[in-house]
Order: sequence, then structure tokens, then C-alpha cells
Amino acid sequence: MRVLVVGGSGYVAGLFLPALAARHPTRILDRRPPPDGPAEVEYLAGDATDHADLRRASAGMDTVVHCAMGSTAWRTPAGAADAFDVNVKSVHLTLLAARSNGVPHAVYISSMSVYRRLTARRLDESVPPDATDLYGLTKRLGEQVCQAATVRWGMSVNILRLAWPTPDGMWPAWAPDGQPVRRRAAGGSPIDATAASDLSSAVLAALAHRDGCQIFTISGDRSAGLWSTAKAGEVLGWGPTFPRPAPETP
Repeated sequence: MRVLVVGGSGYVAGLFLPALAARHPTRILDRRPPPDGPAEVEYLAGDATDHADLRRASAGMDTVVHCAMGSTAWRTPAGAADAFDVNVKSVHLTLLAARSNGVPHAVYISSMSVYRRLTARRLDESVPPDATDLYGLTKRLGEQVCQAATVRWGMSVNILRLAWPTPDGMWPAWAPDGQPVRRRAAGGSPIDATAASDLSSAVLAALAHRDGCQIFTISGDRSAGLWSTAKAGEVLGWGPTFPRPAPETP
């Protein structure tokens, strides 16, 4: 299976690229090359919001993973515009380019941030997203773009709602900038981040499963127990397993 990763030089993609590239021929589309990516990954310089770049990158691919992320300066007009460009427009253009090239399947990296009061209530995929902050809102809209692509174009798209993905070595803390942060539920219970190993297995499972547009909660938390991953277990055969217990000594 030949896989295109749009936004493949970013933080989240860097967590699953080694496992992905070890199993599938992988191409990255990004404005910058991956910092320490696997040598066997093909890199194409391009913009996730440029349809011509997306058409060029998705040619010859079997599936697409969209995990591009724009500016986090969400309080500024420029940052807001970029969030819509990358989290909404880019998703549509990616799926449009994929369709034009006969690519039938995609994985969209979303976020549990599509919910308000995320750490204060129990959630599963049956709860409608309700975030109103800029990031959560644009990720919600990106999910709707995926749903529309399935209805209008017959593509299959798996949406993975991630909860604080982190390098294995930083788990159970979340460390997007290398500084570990321990998240907590509203009641004070610690929340385990999602280890790169678990994220990788979720992406691989989502690449293999094709059945319309499906949404999955991908969380490594087994401490606070707020968010159910039962659907991912039933449909994808996925569940958090990191850290695996050490083998018993004889």
C-alpha cells in the first residue's frame, strides 16, 4: 500500500512515520523536509493548501493520511485564517486531489479537542462535537468535510480523534515541545497521554479498514477513564497497550 502523508514533517506525523514507513512505501508532502524521518520516506516539497501540489503528491498513491497543522497563533486574524486554511480547506483539497487521482481511501487525523469541557465528562463517538474555540471548531469542520467526501464521492475515510499524542519516552506525560506536561481530569485524576506506539498501531489499523466514514476515539488513557475506545477495539481491533509489561524472569 502506497501512502501519502500530508503534513508529514510535523510533530504528530513524526510519531507514527517510523512504523508506517517500515510497512508501507511512504511519501510526505510538506513545506519543509522531515527533521529526522526514516531514510526510505520520499519527500516532496509542497503546500497542503495548494491543489496542484496535492494532485502531484497523491498521484500513484493508494491512500492518504491528512495530518497537516497550521499556525497556533489563533488569537490573531492571520492565525485564524491559517487555521481554517489548513484544518478545513486543506482537508477538502486533499480529498479532492485524491479523488482526481483515483485514491479511494483516507485517514484524517483529528483531535478530541472537537469537544468542549473535554476533561470534565465521559465521551464516546456518539456524543456530537461541540467545541467553539478556533482549533476545536476547525477540526470539527474538517471532520464534516470527510463525511461529505464519503457521501458525494464514495470515498472511505477514517477519522482518528487523538488525545495528547506523545513520544513513548515521555509517556504518560504529553510533550509536544519536549517539555512534559501531565494532564488531569476536572476531578484531579491524571490523564495518560497517547504513546507513539499506540498512535502508530491506530494509524496502521485505520489504513487497512474501509467502510464509509468512521470516527474513532484514540486515547492512551487508562487512569482517568473518561473517553471510551470501545469502538476502535470492536472495529479496528485497536486498544492502548503501551507500556507493555516486562517479561517475567525465570
